[in-house]
Order: sequence, then C-alpha cells, then structure tokens
Amino acid sequence: MGGVGKYAVTINNVSRYAPIEMTSLCILCPDWQCDHVSLEQISAKKIIIKSRLDLSWLKRVAGEIDCIRPDLLMTHGSNGHIAAMLTGILTRHPARKVCSYHGQYHAPSRGRKPLEKLFDFLTQYFVRNVAFSTVSVSEYSKNYLVSKGIDSQKIRVIHNGISQYPNVSSKRARERLRAEWKVDEQEILLGVVSRLDPIKGISYLIEAFTCLTERTERLKLAVIGTGNLFDSLKEEINRKGLTDRVIFTGFRSDVDDCLAALDVFILPSLAENHSIALLEAMRAQKPIIATDVGGNTESVRHEREAIVIPPADSHALCMAIERLVNDRQLMRRLSKAAHERFQQKFTTEQMVKKTADWMIECGNLSLSN
Repeated sequence: MGGVGKYAVTINNVSRYAPIEMTSLCILCPDWQCDHVSLEQISAKKIIIKSRLDLSWLKRVAGEIDCIRPDLLMTHGSNGHIAAMLTGILTRHPARKVCSYHGQYHAPSRGRKPLEKLFDFLTQYFVRNVAFSTVSVSEYSKNYLVSKGIDSQKIRVIHNGISQYPNVSSKRARERLRAEWKVDEQEILLGVVSRLDPIKGISYLIEAFTCLTERTERLKLAVIGTGNLFDSLKEEINRKGLTDRVIFTGFRSDVDDCLAALDVFILPSLAENHSIALLEAMRAQKPIIATDVGGNTESVRHEREAIVIPPADSHALCMAIERLVNDRQLMRRLSKAAHERFQQKFTTEQMVKKTADWMIECGNLSLSN
C-alpha cells in the first residue's frame, strides 16, 4: 500500500481522540494490487468494479453516502477527489467535503503520462472550489498549493505520523531475513523501501551501487517493494552481472522486519511530499541518506539526522554511501538523532490527534454555516 493508502488507514483512528465515527469506502478492481489486510482492519466497504471503464461505482458510492449521511466526506488522492465531485451530482445528501493533499500526481507509466496535468488541474480545482478545508502532509505541499492561487487559510499542515513502536523483534528479524537473503553479518546491506516507479529514483541508486561494487565486495542492496519497474530493474541488474549482490524482495507486508535487516536506508526519490518510508526508517534507528526534494528535509536535516543529497545525482549518492559506511561513528550519531526526532514530531498519536481536532473544527464550522 502506497503512502496515500497508509495515510487513509492511519487516520481511521481519529475516534480514539474525538467523538468521530469513520466509514471508509474503497473502489477496487479484482486484479489491482492492494493491501487487503489493512482494509479489513478498518472494516472498509469495498466497491468492486470490473475495470477502470466500469462506472457502476458511481451509483453505488452515491447510494452509500445517502445511506451513511456523513457530516464530512473526506477524500484522498486524485482519484478520490474526482470520485467525490462525480458522486456529488448523484447524491441527495450534501455532505461537507474535505480532503488530504499528498502532492502532485506522478504517472506510474508512460501510457498514463498525459494524465498528470489533468489530474493536477482537477485536484487543484477540488481544493480551491469544492473542499471546505484541506490537510496538507507537509509545508512544501501547502506552499505549492498556495503558489497555484489557493487560499492558505483553507490549508492545514499536519505531518504524517506512524506508530511509535514497530511490531518487530529486531534481532530475530535481522538474523532471519539476512539468512534468507544470503547476507553475511560482516557485509553491509543497503536498502530502499519504495513503490518501484520512475519518480522514486531507484535507477540512480542502482547506478551508484554499481559504481561501489567496483571498489568493494562488502556491500549488498535490498530493493523492497514492487511496481511497474520491477521487471525492468531486475533485467538491468542481470545485465550488470549483479544478481548475487542485489535482492529484489517484491511486495512485503513485514516492512519493519525488512528495515531491521538493513544497515543503511536510502531514499533516492526525485519527488516526495512527506515520506512515510522515511519515517519508518527513522523509527527503526537506521542511518539515512535522502534526496533534497519536497518535504524530506522537514523530516531529516543534513548532517543532523541524515545525509541529504541532490536528486538525480548518482555520483553524489555514491559518495554519500561511501562516506557513511566508512564512518561507523557517523552512522550511530545520525541513526540516534533520527530516532529522537521521530519520537518528538512524527508519531501516529500526534498526527491523528491533530487530524481529529481539525475534523471536529470542520464539522462544527459546517454545521454553523
């Protein structure tokens, strides 16, 4: 499940902090990759369709809204905003619309590239003209919306948060997965946890890693996640003759276990808003290398909690990795500082409580208008 999906699951906990009852609707096609376990945990109602061209969901979602009669209708991601606008035509119940904003739409494939400008236009229209209020997951994202002429008073920044305590036995998980991946304890395992599409910059990480393998044999790389680039990245590694040095795990539901197995976490993204994967690495007390994009530096700061490098720069990434793995004291200092900053600012409790307060405020204001 991507960042937007994880966000939607997390804020389902607002009922712990305020008298709010949440009902989640999720439109799904049977062949779509999805974390069904998380959807079951929040008792999401699944609206099953045959394909993207099957518009039967419109009437069914409108019927659910009329049955639930919510005070607030909250949407996540471009598809969610569009669904809210379309079903608004069919529903009899005029729920006040609010939303979360996670940044610009980045097409996962060339075929969907033409949709980027359309989705961004529709999202901005929704935030500007339809949404009563919007939660932005970073100051960076808010500033972007304001630059597009959207009233800053309509936007509340609430950073992403995750559980303070990962459900993992670090030592056992580390031993088990490193044995499974054939990584010796004296080897240094680099890793990235990401959706595998171009915007995540994995190709630059592989280029940097290839350069490093020419200098040392003690490094291995774990690419944790799946996406439309999965096959092409594996083919690239095969061509480079690095199949014994790079582990492609595919989709993993045990991300905390995977992080325990790593020695260094790398986020080579070309664009981010407020990365949950970065927060997970901070919680796991990993030394971090991250690109200077979006809201990354709202989470970690250069030389304080991480090494921050320019995006799309495999040479800078190579130098950062080499510096980090050759300085154990630096690794310990950065990992400790990152964990402390996570605990201070980015826990689920902080995020969800702020979101609950915002929802109550939106609901009270909507009732008084």
